[in-house]
Amino acid sequence: MAREFSMCLAVAGRIVSVHVEAGAAHDDPLGRCAEVDFGGVRQRVSLACLEDARVGDRVLVHVGLALCVVTEQGP
Repeated sequence: MAREFSMCLAVAGRIVSVHVEAGAAHDDPLGRCAEVDFGGVRQRVSLACLEDARVGDRVLVHVGLALCVVTEQGP
């Protein structure tokens, strides 16, 4: 019997700025966002899962949400 597998794609990028979305409380992690550079293409990304992410960190992003900070050693 054949098995079906699904997978999702996460792309690494570097955080170039961090800000709080308009209308969100300053201490609300759900309102924390970043501008992330993906090799010249910049996108706004939610940092709701990564309260310790900072400018210069490399993050794995899936559908607009930063999932983890990555280093040369791995996630």
